[in-house]
This record gives sequence, C-alpha cells and structure tokens, in this order.
Amino acid sequence: MIKDLQKKFILVAMLAIIIVTGSLFGLIIAENYSNTTRQMDALLDLITNNNGVVPEYRPRDDALADVVTKETQFSTRYFIIRTNDAGEIVETDMRSIAAIGQEEASHMLKEVFNQHKDRGYYQNYRYKIEKKDNGKWIAFLDCTLQLNAIKSLINQSLIIIFVGMIVIFILVSIYSKRALAPVIENIEKQKQFIKNAGHELKTPVAVIMANADVMEMTSTENLEWIRSIKKQASRLDVLIKSLLSLCSIQGKENKMNYTSFSIKQVIEEEIVEFKAIAKDKEIEYNPKVDIKMYADINSIKQLVKILLDNSLKYTPENGEIKIITEKQGKNVKMQFMNDCEDPYKVNTTKMFDRFYRGDLSRSKAKEGYGIGLSIAQSIVEAHKGKIYARILKGKMICFTIII
Repeated sequence: MIKDLQKKFILVAMLAIIIVTGSLFGLIIAENYSNTTRQMDALLDLITNNNGVVPEYRPRDDALADVVTKETQFSTRYFIIRTNDAGEIVETDMRSIAAIGQEEASHMLKEVFNQHKDRGYYQNYRYKIEKKDNGKWIAFLDCTLQLNAIKSLINQSLIIIFVGMIVIFILVSIYSKRALAPVIENIEKQKQFIKNAGHELKTPVAVIMANADVMEMTSTENLEWIRSIKKQASRLDVLIKSLLSLCSIQGKENKMNYTSFSIKQVIEEEIVEFKAIAKDKEIEYNPKVDIKMYADINSIKQLVKILLDNSLKYTPENGEIKIITEKQGKNVKMQFMNDCEDPYKVNTTKMFDRFYRGDLSRSKAKEGYGIGLSIAQSIVEAHKGKIYARILKGKMICFTIII
C-alpha cells in the first residue's frame, strides 16, 4: 500500500511538472514562431509596397525596427512573380535569389494558388499575394535561417527538458519518502491502533460470549435477552476479525507464499461450504478447463469466500449466482455475477471503500459491515492484480478479478 502511494505521488508530481513544462515550452515556441511570421510578413509588405525591392536603410520606429538593418538590403533573399488576372505569369524577378530557378518558381506559384490564401508558408518560403491593377504580385521570402533557428531551439529545448525530467524524476523518487513520511506514519499508526484495539477487544468479547453461553445453559429466564447478547457479541467478534484481517493483508506483498494450484478446486470447495446457507439460491459454476493459478492459495481461498458470501447476501430469493473462470494471457480472470434487486442504486466506484453498504435503506437487514470487499481488494492488490465491479443487463452485478 505504501509503495503504491509512493508510486502515485511520483506519477502525479511528474505529470504536473510535465504539463507545466510542456505548456511553457509550447507557449515559447508558439510566440517565437508567431513573432518570426510577423516580421517576415512586415518585410514582405515592405518589398511589395516598394515596387518589389528592399528599400535603402533608414532608421525606423515601426514593426521592422529590429528587422531592417544596413545589411538587410543585401542579405534578404526573395523573388517576385507577376501574373495577369487569369493567373498567367507575366514577369519573374529572380535577381535576389540564387537557390530557385524559373521552372521551380512556376511550380511554387501553382502550389501557392492551390492553398487559396493571401499569406502562408510554402516549404521554407513565406509568401504574400497582393492584387494590383493589372493582375497580382506574388512575393516569396526565403525564411530558411529563421525557421532553422526555431527548429534548433525546439531540438535543444527538448534535449534539455528530457535530461531535466530524468533529473527531476530521480530527485522526486528520492525525496518522495520524505514528503510522504507524515502520511505513511499516520497509516502505520492507524494499522497498529486497529491491531492493538482488536487484540484487546477479543478477550472481553470472548468472555461475554462464554458468560452468555453459561447463562443460557443455566437460566430459564430472559433467554431472549441472553441470545441477543450472544448474537451481538458474535457480530462484534466478526467485525474485529475482519479489521485484523484487513490490516494483516495490507502490506503483505512480500510475504505471500506463491504456489501453483487448481482454481477450479478452490472454488468448488468453497461452493460446497456455502451450499448449506444458499437455500433457494442457485450457484452455477461449470468451468470448461481446469486452470492452474500461481498465487497465495490461502489468500485466494479467502477472496473466493468473501465474493461468494457477498453474492449470497445480496441475491434475492430464487436468484442466481454465476461464476466464470478463464485464462487471460498469463493471468487468471474470475467473474462472480449475481442477481440484484436494484443494482443501479449501487455505486460501483465506492463498493470497495471500507464500511460502504450501498443503499442503506436495504442494507440494514443484511449482516455485515462493508469490510469484506475492502479485504478482497487488498488481497487482489497484494497479488498485483485488478478488481472492479460493473452492472450487467438483467439486474445483475459482476465482480471481475484479474490476477
């Protein structure tokens, strides 16, 4: 349980760090890309508004103040294509570009027209389509250096983030025990208190039951009260044993005695024991194959007993209980299904909480304290397995265990 708590703490901490870091990284890259695009668009506007050439340098106080320098006129790589209203090329100005030829420029123009946008990117070029009186001007600006800078920023940032995450994971793993120390201490104190209280209560309960037995045998009066005392003492004894069992199972992962055994035999033996109290309820279990299970046999017997007891307790008269076992990869899958008067009033997400009894108005008449399924869950978790409940059609509830 403590190891699972530590794993969840590490998982939540790492997930929070990844979300925050990823969000900041995404915002930085998006802002960088957006800023580059704005600067390239401003430079394209400057070119198209100046008859297709970069003007001579002059001090500026607009969006191009940080972009246009004394070298911009000589370092900017671009080309202009002029077309008529029909989209046919009239003139191509390739004076300020060396990487693109006439044929490639024509191909780029067709691809840009297919995008049906006035501005955009085509490969490493930012383009702008501007309508003129006698047709259109399409300006292509080489943004290779700027886009490569963004790509380099992304690659370097990802490497730094990856290394940082590894370091953070190691640090979180090391210090998680310290962070959870108060919680772990409280859990251990609670478990120890339950153990101590349980053992202390066992003796007076046993004395009460023994005295009640003597009074029942020697007295002819107040038998109804004596039997009530015995019944309540017996219930208290069951509760104490259940709490002690729950405490002993939790944290028992390393103490399990794993052996190979027949799950079919275990279930059939438990069914025989419950036949006497099943009364008019039918238990159906017809496995096709005898499946071998590798687990702690005593724990599995207790698990089957709890689930059978729970099924019998909440199955109405003339109801049916079905048990299915099958192989699922390397694991064994068990399903305990039983009829239920109104399963939709049961919260399947809380069924394994301690002392949960479902619809309290209907549970008062049922024996038990809502601890059994918590014990079952602890047994399954101790085996690194899964257990969950779901409602089936036809007013049935199904408990699925995979170990």
